[in-house]
Amino acid sequence: MKELIVAKSAGFCFGVSRSIDMAEKLLELHGECSSLGHLIHNEDVVSSLEGKGLKVISSADEAKSGENVIIRAHGVSPLVCKALEEKGAVVSDATCPNVKAIHTIVSRAKNEGRF
Repeated sequence: MKELIVAKSAGFCFGVSRSIDMAEKLLELHGECSSLGHLIHNEDVVSSLEGKGLKVISSADEAKSGENVIIRAHGVSPLVCKALEEKGAVVSDATCPNVKAIHTIVSRAKNEGRF
């Protein structure tokens, strides 16, 4: 029989694990919540979370006032966050901190006129 060796780094990255934890806590607290797009790129995990009460919405227009909406690990633009807030959604930002840092760098570069 062949030996199976699992890499020490196998599994989800920090940002993905963090977003899953945030969704599970929201679901525990409220029984249901929505994510704007798929929380992560893993259909099995998303399906499992849907079984616990997570609803996936495609746009801020689908959010309802008072609804708990979690921002996926990849993040969204500030305009999307603003649209969610204008709809009256309660937003929880599960954007990976590393991704958010990159968004900040890109935004800063854009404001400086860079491409």
